[in-house]
Amino acid sequence: MQKAKKIFSSDIGKSISSGYLLFFVNNIVALFLTPYMLQFISKEEYGLYILCVDFLALVSFLEFGTSKVIESKAGHQIAQGDMKGLNKSFNSSFYFQVLVGLCVIPLFYMLVYSGLEGNSLKYLHLVILLFSISAGISVFKSLFSSVIISSKKVHLDNRIQLFINIFNYSLILLLTPFVGVVGLAIINLVAVILMIIRSKYRIQKLFPELKINRAFFDKEELKNLLSTGIFFSLGSVATVLLVKIDSFIIGREFGLAEVASFYITVKVFVLSQKVFQMFLNNFRPHIAQLYGKKDFEKIKMFYEVISPLLLGAGAMAISFVMLINSYFVGFWVGKDFFLSYTFSAFFGFWIFLDLMTLPSRIILTASLYNLRDQSYFRLLEAGGRILTIFLFLETIGINVMPISSIICCFLFGNVFFLFQSKRYFKKSNLTIINYPIFFLLSFVLILFTMYSLNLLVYFPIFLGVSGMVIIGVYLYLNGQKIKKLSFLIHSK
Repeated sequence: MQKAKKIFSSDIGKSISSGYLLFFVNNIVALFLTPYMLQFISKEEYGLYILCVDFLALVSFLEFGTSKVIESKAGHQIAQGDMKGLNKSFNSSFYFQVLVGLCVIPLFYMLVYSGLEGNSLKYLHLVILLFSISAGISVFKSLFSSVIISSKKVHLDNRIQLFINIFNYSLILLLTPFVGVVGLAIINLVAVILMIIRSKYRIQKLFPELKINRAFFDKEELKNLLSTGIFFSLGSVATVLLVKIDSFIIGREFGLAEVASFYITVKVFVLSQKVFQMFLNNFRPHIAQLYGKKDFEKIKMFYEVISPLLLGAGAMAISFVMLINSYFVGFWVGKDFFLSYTFSAFFGFWIFLDLMTLPSRIILTASLYNLRDQSYFRLLEAGGRILTIFLFLETIGINVMPISSIICCFLFGNVFFLFQSKRYFKKSNLTIINYPIFFLLSFVLILFTMYSLNLLVYFPIFLGVSGMVIIGVYLYLNGQKIKKLSFLIHSK
């Protein structure tokens, strides 16, 4: 009992529990809100709303990755007690992002509207404009969150999001029947503004020495942030092309109604992905501070315990979602919104492959290690995917989108991070075991073999059973290693 209390009272315990509370509230409400909203807005209006929400991801690379650098660098500075350096880094990024936010607004508008020219949807221009303003303001949101997260107080950022999201959902429930899709755009804008105000207040409580002051702005520091952040930015561009571009292509090639069907078909897979991402991303500030202390043995321990557990648990979770997805969509909003079993299975397997890059990404990003190669390979992954879609869209159809994701993720994601991780630890004279890559290769080959033999319906069962065997064998042979991660719970 005492041990459990200690775990939940630690920063990592609070972060994980609050993260899952946030996740639960967000997604239970979201599952209810989708059919609710579709009672008052058309399928096309809902598709426009989803398209605009997806394109908010643009702000993640137009600030050239400075917030992402702050998240890791601030962790190093906090571990070393360097508040002067933190002030300089924060303000250099903040004033740069003021300029970026102003540039984002017209760019967002032009990019979204360019894919919808000729569409006669009512209030199209106004909705895009409101989301454009939200995008410009959102630039600052990530910076404030980055500083809070770097302090290992992820739970504080989660609480802020929870409060704002509950307020946001309440407005959607009350106002959508009267204001429609325009009201949804206004509500999103209000939520973004409130998020920034609340985050700024929380930072002032955590770090009274941290001030927004033009005197702390430093051109050389900004250059340093940009020289590292540009690689985060390139990675973000690639992520938009890998994840967010789908709704844009589908909207352009198949129509806004298909955007809604795509969003609903993949919803449970995305939720499953977030469950794992949320859990593992809580460790990022802890890894950043371990790196600041040069404690590579503990970082290695984290990697070698998490990787096989993620392999088994991810396989079981994704296989389960593959099996239930069509029934879930039918129960949720109706079978007309489900694209196909083949699309669902391929998309789910891509989510699984992408999840398996998380342990390496967390360690390498928190250490700001070789970001250039990470961003280049992420761009290769995105470029290869876009090229594959362009070449085979007419012959394969909409299924080419998840198929291209699988091929490019394995080649430029899973294989690449295997070698990157080995190089990272080798610099500290440490060797890691990275056997998951052989399982992933086997799964890819078996997936496409079953597809070609019209046996794809059996793949989820194979994947799920494999996951159970992996977890069982690992716990039997290496169960004691998990206890060694207790240093993350007790670290301050």
